[in-house]
Amino acid sequence: MKGVTVSHPLRFQLRINNILTILLMFAIVWIVNYLGYKYYYRKDFSKGGMYTLSSKTINVLKSLPEPVKIIVCLTNSKLQSDIDNLLKEYKYYGGNKIIIEHIDPALNLERAEALAKRLKFDLQENVIIFEYKNFHKFVNDNQLVEYDNSVAMFGQSPSIKAFKGEQQFTAAILSVVEGKPSKVYFLTGHGERNIDNYNQPGGYGIIATQIRKENMEPLTLNLLESGAVPEDAAVVVVAGPKNPLSPSEIQAITHYLDSKGKLIVLEGSNSNSGLEPLLSKYGIIFQNDKVVAIGRLVGGLGGEMLIDKAAGTHFADHPAVKPMIGYTLQLPDCRSIALSTDSSNPNVKKVTALVKTPEGFWGEVNWKEEERPKYDPGVDIPGPLILAAVYDGGEVPGKEGIHVFGTRIAAVGSSSFLANQNIKPDGVDFFINLLNWMLQKEMALGIAPKSVQEFGLSIPASQRQTVAMICLVTIPFAFLVLGVGMYFSRRR
Repeated sequence: MKGVTVSHPLRFQLRINNILTILLMFAIVWIVNYLGYKYYYRKDFSKGGMYTLSSKTINVLKSLPEPVKIIVCLTNSKLQSDIDNLLKEYKYYGGNKIIIEHIDPALNLERAEALAKRLKFDLQENVIIFEYKNFHKFVNDNQLVEYDNSVAMFGQSPSIKAFKGEQQFTAAILSVVEGKPSKVYFLTGHGERNIDNYNQPGGYGIIATQIRKENMEPLTLNLLESGAVPEDAAVVVVAGPKNPLSPSEIQAITHYLDSKGKLIVLEGSNSNSGLEPLLSKYGIIFQNDKVVAIGRLVGGLGGEMLIDKAAGTHFADHPAVKPMIGYTLQLPDCRSIALSTDSSNPNVKKVTALVKTPEGFWGEVNWKEEERPKYDPGVDIPGPLILAAVYDGGEVPGKEGIHVFGTRIAAVGSSSFLANQNIKPDGVDFFINLLNWMLQKEMALGIAPKSVQEFGLSIPASQRQTVAMICLVTIPFAFLVLGVGMYFSRRR
């Protein structure tokens, strides 16, 4: 049978029709995509709205005066996807006022090294850096989560209990946009720790570097020279003085506290600040002891050894140490702290014991005389012992009826834990949390962490076998039969 002959004009019309159909299809696809780009509805389908920003954060982003640059420098972080998803929301609401740059040291080592040299941080850290003009603040990925350590005693890895990404990111943005860094003055002139000393074991150079990463400025203060605490002091730190302050210096500190000042006192067993009577008025008492314990030697030798490094394992439900719950804070050369029980002192009710030891520790009173200290009932102080305490004056009336935060004091029974030779991540976190609490940075924000909801699916063994049989055998065999059938049908 002869084939049907199509005339040339008709063939031309068919080609034109096909071309127009293809062009129309592309036009429809482009229009649909354009409409989807311009008009769309965003919905956070994560469980519990993990990445949904609060109205406070949205208002902060929409009111940014100039762009904030966010540099993500992560290497094998378990929170990579959570961080990326959250930052997409910041970019969406911040628009051109939020600039995000991802730097992977493994892929762009030269850029990463230049950044690390400029901002003075270790490339081994997983950090998110917030930059605004000449100010910057670091947020480590371990600051973004709260862990549930209740399963640690059973040998399981801690699980993530809450995600604090929005809280930390928005606080960091506010911190750098505020402009001037908060000034933290370290007292000098009495043998205190030196924040400019990076090489000596007892120096405070490393912790000073960490403070700068928080958009705070560590400075030195000699009260004999200045006569008073500077008005721009956000916090005053007295770290391990070997000699007591003079009466005029104590008077300057007293006046500073009366003016709603913020004070951190770090006193080890060898320290003597002369501030003890002043602190006792605020309900905090430094004990004249050294925190020790007896531990057994490992390896089945049956011997004992003296532990002279205090271990803080019990933390109060308090904003300054809440992230530390479940961890152990090691404090070398530590003395214990007592809380005043004087009912006539109204400040007693405003004091909180932040960190305590287990019962095995005791306060050795005669530690300087005894070569091998042992617990002497009635003489030494039994555990558990308080290692750190805070006084919170609460809110007080300010100018024009505005309430401001009152006096705040933190007392820690060790200054050695922040020394260059002893400093550890837990110690850094503890001290930085204290500073943030002093400055009310997180409390003023009021953004709650997002609870992480995990679900497990329990499938019986018989059902797992059925699923495996369907996926690995039945479905592939069905496609094989279908293919063979189509092959023979075409052969006919």
